[in-house]
Amino acid sequence: MAIIFGAIMIVGLAYLLLMIFGSLEDPLNVDSTLEGTPVGDLLGLESAGEATGLGCSAIAAFLAGFGAVGLTGTLLGWNGLFVGAVAVAAGGLLGRGVVALLGYVYRQQSTSVYSSDQLIGMSARVTIDSPAGRTGEVIVENDQILKYPVQEINGSALHRNDIVEVVDVEGRFLRVKKKHSSASS
Repeated sequence: MAIIFGAIMIVGLAYLLLMIFGSLEDPLNVDSTLEGTPVGDLLGLESAGEATGLGCSAIAAFLAGFGAVGLTGTLLGWNGLFVGAVAVAAGGLLGRGVVALLGYVYRQQSTSVYSSDQLIGMSARVTIDSPAGRTGEVIVENDQILKYPVQEINGSALHRNDIVEVVDVEGRFLRVKKKHSSASS
């Protein structure tokens, strides 16, 4: 039994670390599948707001907590039923904690000095070259200087120092169109 709990813990930890430090998202659309279900309520997915990928993070944290407590209880010789109940409770608490923490981090990152309405129509300067159809980066300068990820609405390549106009805002991404190319400046 210790081997099973240990394996569950390792899988949960590895997946959680990949979710936090890697580029894994929510490939199985776990967030929308679990939202509004008892499991989603246990993990606190509805309170996560617009953050995506939290369902997989919560499941990974649950597995890590469940496995760690189960392994500890098994090695200490606790009653199997007690180990299972405590492991489920610990996994649920850890899953909720991860959702709350990552939701907080997401909300902090998604706040902006400018509202979506203020950004639309503003000019911005491209800071890095990006091929056609790929995500680039711009600086919006006003009272503050802020960087945003962008995509050109016509699918054109963006070059460093191009001037673009913001035409739409999707979350933290700006949709832009070229005003002046750096080659013509």
